[in-house]
Amino acid sequence: MYRPLLGFVAASCVLGCTASQPPHRPANLPDTGTPALHALSDARLRELMDRMNSLMFDRFMTQPELEQERRRYTAGMADTARQLEATTDAILARLPALQLEQHEQTAFRALASKLRDEARSLHDQARKGATDELPATLERISSTCTACHGLFRKLKQ
Repeated sequence: MYRPLLGFVAASCVLGCTASQPPHRPANLPDTGTPALHALSDARLRELMDRMNSLMFDRFMTQPELEQERRRYTAGMADTARQLEATTDAILARLPALQLEQHEQTAFRALASKLRDEARSLHDQARKGATDELPATLERISSTCTACHGLFRKLKQ
């Protein structure tokens, strides 16, 4: 008679000791029970996913934003090209003060005129939004500057 009762008590103790433990929770969270812990984890997961989505998609501009940025870029390029053209005219105006030989003056004028023409071309391309043409024009401007500096920077010091 005691044997079935003893077996029942023993089985109850074993089952009670093997009951599942609550899931691991961060130390800073109070023990509010499984539903509240799930809600906190769910909120954190949603926050992290929102942040990840934001980071993923914020780094890519929309097409209207790209167009606006391209317009701003080309407007700045056109303005700078116009200033370069004006500076080239100022350099040419100072030619008499440079005391160059006649053949040097001819070369200087040719390079300055080429620079002015390329600056004008860059201005027109930028104003029209021809962004594919800008790198080649900038390269020609750089080459012209390098050639002129190679010939005249150290010549009359």
